[in-house]
Amino acid sequence: MTNVRPASLDGSANILLELAGLLQAGRPEPLFASWVAAPAAHEEVASKTKDFAGFAQDQYQDVVALLTALSTKLKVASDQYVRVDAAAQQKMNSFLTNSTFRPA
Repeated sequence: MTNVRPASLDGSANILLELAGLLQAGRPEPLFASWVAAPAAHEEVASKTKDFAGFAQDQYQDVVALLTALSTKLKVASDQYVRVDAAAQQKMNSFLTNSTFRPA
């Protein structure tokens, strides 16, 4: 039997969401890549820097989206565990209240 704590899942979901928010707030600026442009730098260096900045921006956006999606999945899982626990508790309460003890 797994010991799942919905509060722990919620906490993890909140941490992932907070991390995604912090990453979004500190996102890389494509403007910095424009500083390495011709004539300040060789054209090939400027081109490679621009390509890398675009790739880094794409990867960055993917990570933020992934963290947000994982956070949502954890929150949904936590909510489902709470619902299952509540249903199991209701069945147990019903069994205990509607049962009669008969000594052997």
